[in-house]
Amino acid sequence: MHDENLIIKGPNVILRDLIQGDMNDYERWFFTETEWQKWDAPWESSCNVTQSYLDRLKLRIQKEPSRLKTRMEIWVGDSHIGWVTSYLIDNKPDFLSVGINIAETSFWGKGFGKEALTLWIKYLFQSKKPEFLYCETWNGNARMVKLALSLGFEIIDRYSKVETDGIEYQKLKFRISEIIT
Repeated sequence: MHDENLIIKGPNVILRDLIQGDMNDYERWFFTETEWQKWDAPWESSCNVTQSYLDRLKLRIQKEPSRLKTRMEIWVGDSHIGWVTSYLIDNKPDFLSVGINIAETSFWGKGFGKEALTLWIKYLFQSKKPEFLYCETWNGNARMVKLALSLGFEIIDRYSKVETDGIEYQKLKFRISEIIT
């Protein structure tokens, strides 16, 4: 599980490191085909979707691959469809959170996100050995709420009203202690 060039394979999904060839997809996702951004964390500033984010991804490609992954790209067949991440909530080491973005809308609702997130969660539990994993979303993102609950996450907090398109929503925090498959 600690291979520097780790590839995680499921029945339909492959997770792998970011490479230079992926950057064309990111350019398209961030500036042309942006539907996925409407469902991403609305409490975060839109400045995350800028050239500076793309520049950070390019720097990441130039570095040696990390032994313990914090991000991997999602592939289905010959299609790069998105990415999974892990991060610390409020930089607290006991709050390792997972995230997923399926930026290719033609792949929504087909189970690829569930498979990718399941592979990612299993990897994190095996490699980083946290007591819990967390995820955050908002109650307006029904697909992510359904996905989290189907994997065995439980809602542990509802807070920070967020406004998206003039509608107020709640930020949700989920927790899981093991993956249910």
